[in-house]
Amino acid sequence: MRGGKILSRGFHRAFGEPHAEVDALSKLPLRAAEGATLYVNLEPCCHHGKTPPCTEAITRAGVQRVVYGLADPNPQVNKQGLDQLTKAGVKVHGPVLESDCREINRGYLKHRQTGLPWVTLKWAQSLDGRIATFTGDSRWISGPESLKLAHVLRAEHDAVLAGINTVLTDDPQLTVRHIRGHHPTRVILDSALRFPTKAAMLTDGKARILIATSQSAPEDKIRALKILGAEVLTVPGERGQLDLNALLKELGQRGILYLLVEGGSKVIASFIQQGLFDEIVCIIAPSLIGADGIASTGAFAVARMDNVVKLQTVQRKAFGRDIVVWLRPQLRTTNDQRLCSPA
Repeated sequence: MRGGKILSRGFHRAFGEPHAEVDALSKLPLRAAEGATLYVNLEPCCHHGKTPPCTEAITRAGVQRVVYGLADPNPQVNKQGLDQLTKAGVKVHGPVLESDCREINRGYLKHRQTGLPWVTLKWAQSLDGRIATFTGDSRWISGPESLKLAHVLRAEHDAVLAGINTVLTDDPQLTVRHIRGHHPTRVILDSALRFPTKAAMLTDGKARILIATSQSAPEDKIRALKILGAEVLTVPGERGQLDLNALLKELGQRGILYLLVEGGSKVIASFIQQGLFDEIVCIIAPSLIGADGIASTGAFAVARMDNVVKLQTVQRKAFGRDIVVWLRPQLRTTNDQRLCSPA
């Protein structure tokens, strides 16, 4: 920005691609950024990784001032980027709007601290907590506005996860269709490797398919799925249950910072029981299915109210006839409190 005028905007599109600073500067003619102020929500990097240092691009472009929102906790940066800019004669101001910037970068911050992605659980249910009728029919519980939101959520995440029962029942694509946006990597939990070789997502070519299965999965089925374009990942587990924490670590190593879990109910319950989620997006439709319908989550075996999973409502909003509620685990630490409600 210079003289109150925005010269360019940029953002980090994907793991391994140019960072926001370089993206914004690359859109400008040579020397157009001289004397300008650069606003960034995260401290510019100063090391060679998947991309060159942003600090070099900033100083080379002649930027006069950098306003940053949050220092980068990455040990390879951690205020070293700010120091390099200062030594190069660039004026540095910040942090500003730090809590908002923590929210924007919540997936990155969690990944830096734990190696795990930010996990969002999403489902649509009737008012009485059912995601389908007793026959398994679930189209459509929610209205068109909520359906569009569901595709917005997919576009905002690096990967979308579903269980094999969802694949066998619905043959979903798990792509972004009702809006323009990025198709997430599709992750399927399939301990017995029942994934059908004629599944729709194997033929659309729109996004990666990662099938997580057990170490006892048949080798011939693994080879067949690989030939069809899927990637098969063996994950530790026992009694037919995959180790979700091990899977999340593997996804984190692959650069997946935001994971959207879409079900089914047993998969949702497993993430909740093991405390492996950061956020819930629950779409509630004004309809009743009845006790014989399929519950939105599997059983938790909670005997006392002292043991219930406690959540806090972050935001609630109407989408057409539906109500959508964003929830997160009840605050536990001061750091958690810095994560504010989504915009």
